Amino acid sequence: MAAPWPSRPAIRPGPVLHTYDLAVATYTSPDGVRLHYEIEGDGPALILHLGAGCDADLWRAAGYAGPLAQDFRCVLYDHRGHGASDRPGDAAANHLDRYVDDLAGLADHLGLWGVSYFGWSNAVAVGLRAAEQHPGMFGALVLFGPIAPPAPPEQLAAAVATRVTELRARGWWVLLDGMIAAEKQPVPQWMIDRILATDIEPYIGWTQARPWWDWNPWDALPHIDVPTLMIVGELEDPDDLMGEAAALMPAATRIRIPGREHINAFLASDLVLPQVREFLLR
Repeated sequence: MAAPWPSRPAIRPGPVLHTYDLAVATYTSPDGVRLHYEIEGDGPALILHLGAGCDADLWRAAGYAGPLAQDFRCVLYDHRGHGASDRPGDAAANHLDRYVDDLAGLADHLGLWGVSYFGWSNAVAVGLRAAEQHPGMFGALVLFGPIAPPAPPEQLAAAVATRVTELRARGWWVLLDGMIAAEKQPVPQWMIDRILATDIEPYIGWTQARPWWDWNPWDALPHIDVPTLMIVGELEDPDDLMGEAAALMPAATRIRIPGREHINAFLASDLVLPQVREFLLR
């Protein structure tokens, strides 16, 4: 387990970025992967982390970056395998802990302490793991998307093997077909095109690495005391597992986006942003 981040002196102001940082820049991860980020706005720092598919510009296209940049200095981050960042495709390079190392390295590179974090989809697991491994790194968490129920190791391994075979045969449509079918309204073609334009190999590597995590987010929830806002689409979480997850955390609240599945819940920025801004500003 990584060492905790150092305790913050009481007299220090809120998280800021070093003045020498550029609006568009890169840094190199601990395992040598070059990672791209952009900075927009001014104020307390907020790292925006997407899941599988697309690039950090999606935060603009979906209507989040502009409004959030009015109150926060937004770090729009292309995590490995996405956007302008390097795209290693093997399982070892796409293990959850590599994503966490990248995130911690980004925060260290920018001189952040107590930064707020907004993560969608796979970035929910990244944020939870980072909060557990690096106590003090986050001042607030916004986690958008469901947490999968725990599965026995043999069941997980079999499911991963099947999923990898499907991904190699059909690419992103393995995910898109189910999500599009479950939505009550059409998924915009521009969103589908963005996902299809993303290299599938890093996501295959992420999937292959899943049985090696040796970590269950459900076990970690009771130990993460960072103020947390959990957001989930009603249709992607019919049994309200995220309500159960929030109840396990010392300082978490869960909200549901009615009538939306995974993609259209995220794209409903008009419904989501007021909740996120109120939470982060509070």
